[in-house]
Formats: sequence, C-alpha cells, structure tokens
Amino acid sequence: MRTHTAVVYVKLEHEGFVGWGEAALPPYLPETQKTVTDFLLSFSNSNPFNSIDDWFDKLNLDQTNLSAKAALDMALWNLKSQKENKSIEELLRIEKSDFPLGTYTIGVSSFDEMKTKVEEGTKAGFEIFKVKLNGESDTDIINDFRKLSKKPFAVDVNQGWKTVDEAKGKISFLKDKGCFLVEQPLPKDNLDEMKILKQNSLLPLYADESCQRLIDIDSLKECFDGINVKLMKCGGITEAYQMILKARELGMKVLIGCMSESSVGCTAAAHLSSLADYADLDGPYLISNDPFEGMKIDEGRIQLNPLEQQLEF
Repeated sequence: MRTHTAVVYVKLEHEGFVGWGEAALPPYLPETQKTVTDFLLSFSNSNPFNSIDDWFDKLNLDQTNLSAKAALDMALWNLKSQKENKSIEELLRIEKSDFPLGTYTIGVSSFDEMKTKVEEGTKAGFEIFKVKLNGESDTDIINDFRKLSKKPFAVDVNQGWKTVDEAKGKISFLKDKGCFLVEQPLPKDNLDEMKILKQNSLLPLYADESCQRLIDIDSLKECFDGINVKLMKCGGITEAYQMILKARELGMKVLIGCMSESSVGCTAAAHLSSLADYADLDGPYLISNDPFEGMKIDEGRIQLNPLEQQLEF
C-alpha cells in the first residue's frame, strides 16, 4: 500500500492573476520531482511570451514530460479562465449538463482496512465504489466488499488477468455481485485478446494502461467499450478534452480519473467531468494533507467548486 505520492505544484502569476497546476508522481510513472522541475525551469527560461496563448502554443509542441506538461497546462487554463472572466467550460464551449457519479477507490487491503475505507467513502457521500483487484484473491476481495456494502461498484484489475477465459469467468462472477464496469482486465498490449474478450464480456470494459493519449484511441474501439482519461497520462486539460471528443466520435464511453492528485489536479479534471459517464476523482478524499479545496462529492456526484488555497507555500 502506497503511503505517499511525490508532487510538484506550479504557481503562475500574470497581470495580477494566479493560476495553479499539479504534477502528481506515483512511483510507477517515469517522471520525478527533479525531471518536472527541470522541465518547468527550461520552459520558463526560454524565449519570452507575449500572452497565455503563446505559452499554450509552445507547450502543445512538447510530447514528453507529461506530468510536468499537465501541471503547466492546468495552471494556464486556470489563468486564462480568470483573465477572460469565463469558466474553463465556457472557454471549451462545453454545454452545461449533469455531473457524473464519482467512485471512491478501495485498494487491495485486509478486511478491517476495507471496512474503514467503505465507512470513509460512505460518510463522504459516495454512492459507488471502485475496488482494486490483484488477479489472485479477487473472489475473496469482492466477497469481503459485499459483506460491507450493497452499493454498486466498478473494479480495476490493473492488467491482473492473463487469459480471456480467466477474464470471462471472473466477469460473470462480478456481474452477479453487482459490478457495473471492469477497468483494464488484461495486459495493456494484449489487444487481440481484448477484442475477443469484448465480444464475450457481460460487462463494459474500460482501457486505462492501454490508453495513455489521443493517439491510442483509434486502435481501441474494437477492444474496449470506454477509456479512462487522466490528466497526468495525457499532459493536461487540452489533450484530455480532445480525447473525450474522440472517444465520443467512436461511440465509446468515458471515465475521467486521477492518480491521487490533490484538489488542484482533481478540480482541473472536474471541469471536463460533465462530458464523462463516470468520474474517479477521489484523490482529495484519499490524502490527509491537501493544501487546497475545490471539487467535492454531493449526493454521490461531482460538485465543481472554485479552487481555493488553504495553506501557504
């Protein structure tokens, strides 16, 4: 179980406005606080820019350093929103609609730890859960969850199932238990097997590790019913928005997720959440030292609130 996540916050000041961004760096990502800081310093020390849009233009040329890029991208959107006195949704021409249900994540844990997490999620107002599986004790994990809660749940397999037959059997079990979607059931590059599984699955299948960026989506239509869009994977709001539009064009569902970001990163992603079917933006609820406040869960659904700094840096 991870006890902490490294993070870099980005603060941009422009004409009296302040914009915030966040690079969350779980250990399975290649970036570190140093690589993020080096990228940001090299970016800011390059040619001077005349406007926020000049920064966007240069940033969109970069195809690496995606967490660092995401942090700067969301800070720029934050600034642009304030300067033009429009919401990010208005800037992106997103029509107002209902926000989706948000999931509360339960990692692989003991029964007592799971009990605590279920109680925390329920108290926070979540109506659906996401349960992590490990491919080894999946049946026990779900049976434990069902002893503690009758609420609907998704599962994140994290590539833990190795064959189509294994996946089919476990999906049948999960459907009987009230599961409503399965995230990344097979190893990310097993797309031929995913095509077969999709044709035989009793539950919708969502890509996570198989879908990092916009360029990945075309190859996934026949393999998955939906995609998990994360700002840390794709480089920020700009590309995440394009990914959602592409998925909809192909008739695919959308889950907008996070990598245990604080309220900075999750609030940035929440600006896109009305375009999604589900949101996994529970990062602020899973950390004990969030220095900001922003999006919340209200009666199970994402509630988009303004980002407010609570602690000084």
